[in-house]
Amino acid sequence: MNRLSSSCIYTLRHSASLREESEAGGSHKLTEPNKPWRTGSQLWAEAQKAGDQMAIVFAGADGTEPGLIYWAIIEDITINEESQSTTCRYTSLHPVQPPQPLSALRLLKSGKQLPDSDIRPYRICQTPGFLAELTE
Repeated sequence: MNRLSSSCIYTLRHSASLREESEAGGSHKLTEPNKPWRTGSQLWAEAQKAGDQMAIVFAGADGTEPGLIYWAIIEDITINEESQSTTCRYTSLHPVQPPQPLSALRLLKSGKQLPDSDIRPYRICQTPGFLAELTE
C-alpha cells in the first residue's frame, strides 16, 4: 500500500449509506452540489504526483453513530465549474474501529482540533495517526 498523504478530507455521509457501500466493496462516489472542493482537489493532485494516497474520513450525517466511523482512499476529485459541484470517487471503504471522536482530527492550516460538535460537511485536516495504524 502506498503511503498516506499528510492531509485528508473530512466530510459527512449517512451511516446507513456508508455501511452499505462498505459491505458492497468496490468504488463509490459522493457528489457535493454547490461546493467546489478546490483545496481538497489540489492537495489530492499533489499527493498523486508524490506517489501518495489521500484519505477521506467520514462522520455520520444522521447522528446515529458518533464521531469518525468510516474512511476510504480517494480515487478522483472532479469539480464541475458550471454547477460548482464536486464529485469525489473513493475506494477501500473501511469502518474506523473503534470509532474516533471528531476531535481526533486537526485542521490542516491551523492545527486546531475539530470540536466534537462540528457539523460542517467539508474540512481539510491533517491525516490522523489512527489511520496510519489502521493501514499497517
